[in-house]
Amino acid sequence: MERMKKEPMKKPSAYLPLYGNDFLEAISGYEDAVGMSYLRALWHYWSHTGCTGLPEDDEYLRRVCGCERADWARMRGIIFDDRYLFRLENGAWHQPRCRKEWAKSKEVFDQRSAVGKAAAQKRWEKG
Repeated sequence: MERMKKEPMKKPSAYLPLYGNDFLEAISGYEDAVGMSYLRALWHYWSHTGCTGLPEDDEYLRRVCGCERADWARMRGIIFDDRYLFRLENGAWHQPRCRKEWAKSKEVFDQRSAVGKAAAQKRWEKG
C-alpha cells in the first residue's frame, strides 16, 4: 500500500501569543470596539497571512476589523496608525511584535517538525 504524503503545514500554530497587559495598554482609553477590532486585525494577520502583511485596502481592512462604515474612518486612524499598532511597510500593514512572535513560533514549529520527521524515518527504517 502506497503511503499518502501530507502537505506540510504552512503555519506554525493556531496559537496567537497575546500579552494581556501590553494589549490592554495599547488600547487604553479607547472604547471596547477598538480593542475588539484590533484583536480581529491581529488574529487575521497571524492566521490568514502568516504575518506577511495586510493589504492597503480600506474595504478589506474594514471587514477584517468588523467595523461599520460609519465608524471606519476613526477606527482605521487608531488601529492602522502607522506608528504604534499597525505600520505600513512596502504597501502592506504589519504589526512588529506579532511578526516577531510569528518568527519565534515558526522556528519552534520547524524544529519540532524536523524532530518528528527524523523519528518517523527511524520507525520506517526499522520496518
